Amino acid sequence: MSLRPRRLSRASNRRLLAVFSLLALLLAAAGIYGVLAYSVSEKAHEIGIRMALGAGVGNVVRTVLRKSLALAISGVLLGTCGALLLTRVLANLLFEVRPTDPTTFVSVALLLAGVPLLASWIPARRAARVDPALALRFE
Repeated sequence: MSLRPRRLSRASNRRLLAVFSLLALLLAAAGIYGVLAYSVSEKAHEIGIRMALGAGVGNVVRTVLRKSLALAISGVLLGTCGALLLTRVLANLLFEVRPTDPTTFVSVALLLAGVPLLASWIPARRAARVDPALALRFE
């Protein structure tokens, strides 16, 4: 038996990092969905008033998606700035990729902006199905 600590290979490090990255992405999507679903349910009265005044289903869906996209873009911009600051730390874990590879940064930014849009689609559709009469009655 060796007393020397075990070291993981580069391939193991990459797999482990990929698994944790996917897990973080799933947890973020679930959290975004929960917050948006709660936010939309809290605004049911407002959405009912808008629909009673003539706002269509598409207008309600666009409003909810626009708000979530604004939050997603601000989060992606802040995350990109943080990632650029931390590239030196992760540089030794990268293989055949520069730490500031533009293709990687753009693809990750698009992925991370797309996750909130997908996570907000269900609350947006649920908000569009609010019955104006019920929303106005219950306050």
